[in-house]
Amino acid sequence: MKHIILMRHAKSDWSNGELTDHQRTLNTRGNRDAPLMATRIKGYGKLPELMLVSDATRTRETWQHITKPLGNVQTKFDRALYMASPYTIIEKLKEVDNLIDTVLLIAHNPGITEVFHILANIDIDNVPTAGVGCIQLHTDKFSEIENCKKNLVYFTYPKG
Repeated sequence: MKHIILMRHAKSDWSNGELTDHQRTLNTRGNRDAPLMATRIKGYGKLPELMLVSDATRTRETWQHITKPLGNVQTKFDRALYMASPYTIIEKLKEVDNLIDTVLLIAHNPGITEVFHILANIDIDNVPTAGVGCIQLHTDKFSEIENCKKNLVYFTYPKG
């Protein structure tokens, strides 16, 4: 069995109009919510062995907050995950080494929401900021992500 933990970055700060979307940082709520969600992830007991993270500032900051409670985990920052389509996200997940059992991916909407629709049949309009969910794959190969049985282990978000 393999596990995929999908997370949308925490709440970003829109107050500095001079920053590009890629440069936006987390706001106060985002800085509070990200470590809370790491504690929840830890509480579910499936800890990531690898993190795939969009290279945007807000996803990197989210990652910084969650690595403290989750420990030092191998991390790959990837520009391709910035505002990625669900198909790009799925392709990145299919590339994960099969020696890894649990991967955590931090990216953006609408891609994250659409991946939950595709892989877990979750019918939600929008994964909230810092929303996180875990999908269990009934396979030993991430490359089989699209063709194996899947089930949602959990889905949670800061106000949930």
